Amino acid sequence: MSTEIKVILSQPSIGFTYSGLVLISLFSFWFVNPVFSQLHDYNWILGYDGGPDMPIGDSFGLSILTFTEEKLAIVAEEEKGGMFFNTNNASYSNRAGILFCSFNGKGVYNKDHAAMVNGDEWFDGDFSAGWLYPQSGLILPFPEDSSRAALINTQTNRYEIGGQMIGVGENIYSSEIDQSAAEGLGAVVVRKELLLSDTLDIGKLSACRHANGRDWWIIMPEFDSNRFYRYLLRPSGIALDGIQEIGGIVPSGVGQALFSPDGSKHIRFNAISEQAGEYTTIYDFDRCTGLLSNFRQFNYPVGGSGGGAFISKNARYLYTSSTTTLYQYDLWAEDIEATRTLVAVYDGHLDFLPTTFFQGQLAPDGKIYIASNNGVTSLHVIHNPDADCPDCRIEQHGIELPTFNAFSIPNQPNYRLGPIDGSPCDTLGIDNIPLARWRYEQDTLEPFQVQFYDLSDYEPAEWLWDFGDGSTSTDTLPQHTFPSYGTYEVCLTVSNPNGSGTQCKELEFTMPTSTAEEEQAEASATAFPNPFQERFSLSLRPGWLPVDAWLEVYDAVGRRVRRQPLRAGVNGVELAGQAGGVYVWRVVQSGQVLGVGKIVKW
Repeated sequence: MSTEIKVILSQPSIGFTYSGLVLISLFSFWFVNPVFSQLHDYNWILGYDGGPDMPIGDSFGLSILTFTEEKLAIVAEEEKGGMFFNTNNASYSNRAGILFCSFNGKGVYNKDHAAMVNGDEWFDGDFSAGWLYPQSGLILPFPEDSSRAALINTQTNRYEIGGQMIGVGENIYSSEIDQSAAEGLGAVVVRKELLLSDTLDIGKLSACRHANGRDWWIIMPEFDSNRFYRYLLRPSGIALDGIQEIGGIVPSGVGQALFSPDGSKHIRFNAISEQAGEYTTIYDFDRCTGLLSNFRQFNYPVGGSGGGAFISKNARYLYTSSTTTLYQYDLWAEDIEATRTLVAVYDGHLDFLPTTFFQGQLAPDGKIYIASNNGVTSLHVIHNPDADCPDCRIEQHGIELPTFNAFSIPNQPNYRLGPIDGSPCDTLGIDNIPLARWRYEQDTLEPFQVQFYDLSDYEPAEWLWDFGDGSTSTDTLPQHTFPSYGTYEVCLTVSNPNGSGTQCKELEFTMPTSTAEEEQAEASATAFPNPFQERFSLSLRPGWLPVDAWLEVYDAVGRRVRRQPLRAGVNGVELAGQAGGVYVWRVVQSGQVLGVGKIVKW
């Protein structure tokens, strides 16, 4: 008889510490040039220790985060696949936003979470944990061929340096995935071709679209150096384009590297140790030549035990995390360092283990999601990262996950960055034709009042919102109050001299039509994680914006222990201080029950 033991992961010891309803119809449509959709980041995979032989409901397995229609939805897939996503994570969708594959350093997996043809047994290094380090994998669409994807990966080894065993990145590999092979499940057709043999920084693979709008720059820093290797992915394949030395030495350590969404800057964040502190290094980037310039570096003797860097969609605000602190910088300021502002301090929350700050990623909904450097069932979220804090609205452990996540967040570039029109390298005749994308937030006090957020890509210059009630707006972030119940088709049209794009969604304000609980309760909401410790999330069915709707939670003897108003999307529910056991939740609106379910508190 064997026993399966599952471990809630903590910081690794591998050389580092580190009423009515408003319904958005599922029918949403774009009027765009399909070449520019590029929704490769619309699905994220997190989690570990699941699979068909594992028990259901133990909070282990995969959490799938989807951003269809720019709205987060989370589902658990505990029975599918036994993949282990640690810090190394590359989740990749096809250009229409449908999950295609993922990579965790150990293998390449298809949309069904099974090893892709020729994609298993990937890691063969000497250091057993060398596959798991952050940003050690990156998946890019092949230029001019939507049926192929390029996988770039590196790995980590350990060497004795200065009397200590230190993690060091080594080697760069290139692979090619045929998305049409194996009846659409894909196959690795070129596997681990060695591009470079050298000691490198740990992870830090980052990519940016070339200013011609087709090719991709990939840069990789050398270990404890000021040297960068610069690769260019063209239709003919990937090749070394050059080596650049710039500025001072950048100490290597666990951290994060990324380009700003507009491609104008490159950021490299390294957390070295509690004694040496953290290094934030900023460069300007030329998308035509792939060269870095204007070296700036900040070192602070705080944190230094794992963290990351992430940038708002408008490319203005840089955020850096160091376990217990979160800072904001203004990248548009003349003196960037002078704008360094402490915007959050770890609040001490425990999900068995501390929900501290680790690495983050800008998502398709314009929000930034931040993982913890422990195995926990939540993500932090910056709801409005385009704004100066506190208007950026940081919510610690604000997104509950149905399964444990071990430090992981996908490594994804800005897939929707077009050419620099009129630049010297704008030579391919590719124009920025705007892609309209938007999301909304319902006001919690005035349910007919909705805040809209523009998320459009490819250089929009003009915005026109049509709210379907005779009202329009040309703002990028309009707030609108709908007059009453009814159905409204809301459309955003964005344009520039090259063309325009439109995205429409239906908003339906309706009163419930039945008093029968069993008719109203079908799939109105989902509660997770289940079981939970102190807090769970209630996710309303996609598109519902509740009006005068409430969540009620009852204990095993029928005593109501929680009542709170609901808003569209995901609602956090706090039951700290309540005894462990089975609870019943109900969604109630205007006296009618819209959803019922059970959830277990540990």
